[in-house]
Amino acid sequence: MTNVGLLGDVSVGKTSILRLFVRYLNKGDIENVEGGRKCTVVKTDFSGEATIPGGDKENKLNEKETKTIHPNRLVFREDDTNKAHTIFAPGGDRKRAVVKMGIITISRIATQVIAVFSCDRELDEQFEFFNDVRFFPDKIYVAINKIDLLEGDRDGKLDEMQEKINKFFEKRKIGINEYFYTCGETIDNFEEVEKFNNHVAEMILKITTTH
Repeated sequence: MTNVGLLGDVSVGKTSILRLFVRYLNKGDIENVEGGRKCTVVKTDFSGEATIPGGDKENKLNEKETKTIHPNRLVFREDDTNKAHTIFAPGGDRKRAVVKMGIITISRIATQVIAVFSCDRELDEQFEFFNDVRFFPDKIYVAINKIDLLEGDRDGKLDEMQEKINKFFEKRKIGINEYFYTCGETIDNFEEVEKFNNHVAEMILKITTTH
């Protein structure tokens, strides 16, 4: 059994990645991706989601925002081997004590960690999340998510991001097994959405079934 922790700052797409993978499992699409195989959902728990007041106070807008307070979780089983695996997605708001406890717990029990970064904001502020995480395996995986938001020279920007991420984790003496470029949501106006949605499923399958 492999315990995988999806770790990353607020709103990088951890829960979206988890929900998309559940959709692949439920629809049977998991068999059609690279390295695909028949798997069954054993249990899902998204009760960690909470809706909190947000919005723009200056303009008197009271829009609500959904945040992960307690870690969301999926347990699934490979049908041919009967091996079960658990994927955890704790929240990213480490300033909240209850969220921070979830991050610490998952970082301790995860046998494999996927560090999730989003393409929609600066890496430096996302690195702050990982500065607070003390327990890490010697080697991790990295998902660069929301790839649909990269404009212009995508390959050049990804190389740049990868270089910065490498340097950050090298300072902490943490190696990176592999990078995955993902889109954890179904985006209507993104031509390559299926390709990068598939990368989510391929990533989780590869990490869970090879350990």
